[in-house]
Amino acid sequence: MTKPTKPTQPSQVTRLAELQRNFINDCLSGKLKQGNILLAKEIDSSLISAKGLMGIYQNSAIANITHSLILTYPVIEKLLGEEFFSAMCREFIYITWPKSGNMDDYGAEFPDFLADFKHAKHLTYLKDVARLEWAFHQSSLANDAPISDWSTLAQASDILQLKFLVTPSLSLISSTFPIDKIWHLNQGNTSPDTEVEFVDEQDNDTFIVLFRQQLKTVVLPITVGEFALLYAFNNGETFEKTIVVASAKQAGFSIDDSLKKFIELGVIIGFVENFDTQS
Repeated sequence: MTKPTKPTQPSQVTRLAELQRNFINDCLSGKLKQGNILLAKEIDSSLISAKGLMGIYQNSAIANITHSLILTYPVIEKLLGEEFFSAMCREFIYITWPKSGNMDDYGAEFPDFLADFKHAKHLTYLKDVARLEWAFHQSSLANDAPISDWSTLAQASDILQLKFLVTPSLSLISSTFPIDKIWHLNQGNTSPDTEVEFVDEQDNDTFIVLFRQQLKTVVLPITVGEFALLYAFNNGETFEKTIVVASAKQAGFSIDDSLKKFIELGVIIGFVENFDTQS
């Protein structure tokens, strides 16, 4: 007769993992209520309530996450003011907690949050300024561009069927607001007496390319034709199709000048043959 085995007892490791999960959930589960604290039964609340104790940890977590958002969206903080920005971040954090420990990945939803936040939604340009700041953040973290040998371009069998490659740090932003000027006016090295005229451009869309040159991320206004050119290259279009698209967007658009410009800037970094057209 086989001797019955004793029920397996939960290990200390399993118990610790459960406590850690509950602690993280309590810190990152939105506004604390006495009834939604998983660690409530584990906490000695003789001196301070479970809500009060976990609130200390949650406030510390929110402060750290807010600091990360300030680093990513410094212009938005400057435009709204420190106190308002911090209060707004708390509301954002309650509904959009970080999904990983890498805070570089956090904050992509912030521009859309700004557009819907009732106390700031009348400032309709904020969303696009935030989109610019997120693109700046992403460009600054992107991989370095590989070095290309442009001398082989002359050996291409059909230049119109080439696919030009763009730098990994490329970001493209368009807006109905002069967000590049708003961004530049709110940089730390801008004189407080600097004035920018918006009169001529207010009724025109703004097109911006962001890319990194060594350790510096560049914010550069471009024309609608240049925007179409880089957008097409970034989506893997052939040179032939890109010419058609860019020329349709901007009358008198110079493909040669734009290609030379973006190669020299390091935005266009190479090319590949379009083998789909090869026999």
